[in-house]
Amino acid sequence: MINLPLSEVWTFYDFRYVNGTNPIEDWYKRSLSDGARFVFDALLKNIHRIKNHLEWGCFRGFLKGRLKEQRIWELGFQSDGRQYRLLCVFGEKRKQVISLVGCYHKQKVYVPPDALSTAYTRSKALSEGKAGYYERKIRTDQ
Repeated sequence: MINLPLSEVWTFYDFRYVNGTNPIEDWYKRSLSDGARFVFDALLKNIHRIKNHLEWGCFRGFLKGRLKEQRIWELGFQSDGRQYRLLCVFGEKRKQVISLVGCYHKQKVYVPPDALSTAYTRSKALSEGKAGYYERKIRTDQ
């Protein structure tokens, strides 16, 4: 029996609908400025090697209410004067993060306003096998 080493780095994935569309990549390309994309890419590059997600400076914690039952949590970063949030879940595999919704947050308001309900719906779809995910490559050229 050969024991393979456990993954030492985190892998990141984007939610994928069954028709193949990727709403996280759409958010990345359409809603983020060049500067915000740079910050986001650098964030993933910086955290993917940190073993404990609780040590990520961008880990904002698990959400409450019905989102708690799906174990949805926030990853946060700032750019362009906005507090961006990526609503995520941990995958079934070790050190796997699946992004559900990209949005921004001001005070207690999420934009788009349906971000929380969308995250819940997408998380349920994943857990029921009605959706999948694409791997997000970590940019190391920055």
